[in-house]
Amino acid sequence: MAANATISCAAAPVLHVSYVKSGSYLLWRAFDLLFRAAGQKRSFVQNHPIQARRHDWPEFSIEQFDIDQVLVQDEGVHWQVEMQHVEPIHDLDAYLAACSHVWTHSFLCERSWEVYPRFPRVCYIVRDPRDALVSMAHFARTPFMRRYHPHRAASPEEYVALELDAFLGDWCRHAGEHWRARRALGIEVLRYEDFVADVPAMLRRLCAWVGLPLDSAAIARVADELDPARMRAQSPQHVRQGKQGGFGELLTAAQQARALELCAETMRRFGYQV
Repeated sequence: MAANATISCAAAPVLHVSYVKSGSYLLWRAFDLLFRAAGQKRSFVQNHPIQARRHDWPEFSIEQFDIDQVLVQDEGVHWQVEMQHVEPIHDLDAYLAACSHVWTHSFLCERSWEVYPRFPRVCYIVRDPRDALVSMAHFARTPFMRRYHPHRAASPEEYVALELDAFLGDWCRHAGEHWRARRALGIEVLRYEDFVADVPAMLRRLCAWVGLPLDSAAIARVADELDPARMRAQSPQHVRQGKQGGFGELLTAAQQARALELCAETMRRFGYQV
């Protein structure tokens, strides 16, 4: 894994990018625990006055008030707490210096080519889009989503029926554009399926990439924290099962065929056997 620039990891954070419901929270949690274990955790949002308002939004899931998340658009770069608080970043250097790792779901745009190289390390986590769709179909029915992003679907099955083409079309655009830009932008590609198949191995890989001086015992402790049952107990709205290949339980045969029609070419680029 190569860095994008000569900036040290102490001077600027890791950027981890993903499409929605593609392992974003797992990767954020892994980085959070690894940086903490190494004594290198930094956060802009966790030290911002907005922390006094973290109980103003009921039903928030996971640690939205703990995640340094950015929105990259041609109009500018913003830090955000989900979509309930979006604020422009006027001094990107100061923001980067305050963070150890930053998460974004943003699509690539012209400004991305200015922002991504400001991070010494950028990675993209990808997930089988059929499983991502199923995860989103269930997530849409959580209390958080029903309060802040209500959808007319009354069940996961109805969500899939209504959103399959749009969701998977956006996946192809998001994943495909990052794949094509991976060399130019120095993007390291991670697969969610590889992560969950061998969590300690992925943690060792991340440590080596970032340069975090953690021994096997420290990595094992982080791996224990990433146990699906423990994460589900901590964030029940966001972590459901996290398994691979579960799309067959929800998508009909016709929907599975349509998914491959839309996504097979892009999936093959990431090494998925379809």
